[in-house]
Amino acid sequence: MSAKPASSSKKTGKKGFETEEIVRSYFLGAGFFVVRGVKLRHGDDELTDIDLWLYERSATLARRRIIIDIKDNAQPKAAERLFFVKGLAELIQVEATGIATSDTRRSLRELARKHNVLWIDNADLQRLKSSQRLTVSERMTDEDLNVLISKVDNSRISKNVRDVFAAVKSAVADRFGPSCANTALDGAQYFSRKCVESYPSSLAAQVFTRLTYFCCAIAAAALDFASGESALRPHQERLKNLTDVIRFGEDPKGTAEKLKWAEAAVRDFAPNGMALAEVIRNRLNDALRSVPAENLAEISAKMANSDRLFNAARDLEQAAFAMKCPGFDDLTVDAKSFVGAVLDFVSTDRMVFAKSWTSAVMATALDNSSSSAVEIKAIEDVNDGKLL
Repeated sequence: MSAKPASSSKKTGKKGFETEEIVRSYFLGAGFFVVRGVKLRHGDDELTDIDLWLYERSATLARRRIIIDIKDNAQPKAAERLFFVKGLAELIQVEATGIATSDTRRSLRELARKHNVLWIDNADLQRLKSSQRLTVSERMTDEDLNVLISKVDNSRISKNVRDVFAAVKSAVADRFGPSCANTALDGAQYFSRKCVESYPSSLAAQVFTRLTYFCCAIAAAALDFASGESALRPHQERLKNLTDVIRFGEDPKGTAEKLKWAEAAVRDFAPNGMALAEVIRNRLNDALRSVPAENLAEISAKMANSDRLFNAARDLEQAAFAMKCPGFDDLTVDAKSFVGAVLDFVSTDRMVFAKSWTSAVMATALDNSSSSAVEIKAIEDVNDGKLL
C-alpha cells in the first residue's frame, strides 16, 4: 500500500474495518463460519492479510473454503484486487474467492462472473450498510476484542496473548484441517490454563474464556473439515481417522512413514541397531498412546456425522465475540460438549474453568456501567486478573 497522510489513513482504516464487520455479519447470517483478519505467514514473515476467511458445510460431503477481499475506499483498485485474490486462492488452495468493493463498474462484475469470483460492488455494499440487522449487533468487533487482549497483555508486560491468538487465526489460511486443529488445541490449552490461573470474574478471566471459545471454534471447524475424507466410511474407520489426526497432526500417514524410515535407518546403520530401533519404536508408540485423543475424537466423529460439529464451531465463534460473554454452563449443548472434551484433552479442570467466568458477572457489570463492554471496569480486580 502507498503511504498516505496520517489523518486520511486513519479515516480510511476505520471505514474499512466497519465494512469488514458488516460483510462478516452478512456471511454469518447466511450460515458460514467466518474468521476476520487472517494473516498469511511463511516462517516468521507475514505475507498478506485475508480480510474474511469463510468455511461452508452445505451437505455431508460438501465443504468449501472461501476468501473475501474487501476494499471500501475512494480508489479500490478492484481489477488489481480481483487478480490478486485469484492468485492467492490458488496459492493457499481454497475452493472459492470473492471481492467486496466500492467500485461501480459493470464490466468488472462481468469479469468476476467469468472467472467464478463472487462480486459484491458498491450498490451491494450500500444495501448491506442500510440493513439494521447487520449494523446493529450483539457482537464485539475484532477491534473491541483486541483492546481487551491489549489490556491483559499490558498488565503482564508481554504480547503473549496477542501472539498466540494471531497464530491460531493464521493457521486457517493455508493449514486448515489436521494441522490447524492441532494449533487451535494448543491455543485452547494455553488460554484455558491462563483462565483457571486468573482471579475469578476478572477481566483476564473473561478474555481467556473468550479466547478458549475461539480456539475451540477453530478446532471444531478444522476437525469437521478433516472428517470429510472419511464421511461415508464406517464409524470405527472415521473414529480412527480423527484419532490419528489429533495424535499425528498434519499428515498422519506421512508421519507414520517417516517414523518407519527413521527406525529402519537406526536398525541398519547404528551399532546394535536392531535392539536400539526396537527401544525407540516402543517408546515412540508409548508416547503416542499417551496422547488422550480417543475421547475428543469420539465426540468429534459423532458430531461430524451430521452438521453438529460445524454448528458447534459457529456457536463457539459467536460466544467468543458476544457482548455478554456466556459462561461455560450457558453454552449450547453441542458447544459445551465439545469444549468439555477439549478441556479434558488439554488437562484443564472443567469445574474450575466453569467457575472462572459466568454470564451473571457480565450481566451485572453491564447493568452497572454506562460504558461499552470493552471499557467495563467492574470486572477488573486489583491484580489485573492474576491470582496471587
